[in-house]
Amino acid sequence: MNLPKSLRAALHLREHDDLIFRIRPDGVAEVVSATTLAQRSTGLFAHLKQEPSETDAFLAERRAESDR
Repeated sequence: MNLPKSLRAALHLREHDDLIFRIRPDGVAEVVSATTLAQRSTGLFAHLKQEPSETDAFLAERRAESDR
């Protein structure tokens, strides 16, 4: 598929970038690069991050002791 240079520039496309075509729920067609979509998703699940478990801390201590 050939895209005009101005459109490639507007989408910040680089050579060999993958494009994703989709229809949003509001009916609008959207073209986005896979890189842009991945950047949008960064931190999407950050609210699910849990505090380190006591078990992980215990295992880290044991590993550190065995390395000495």
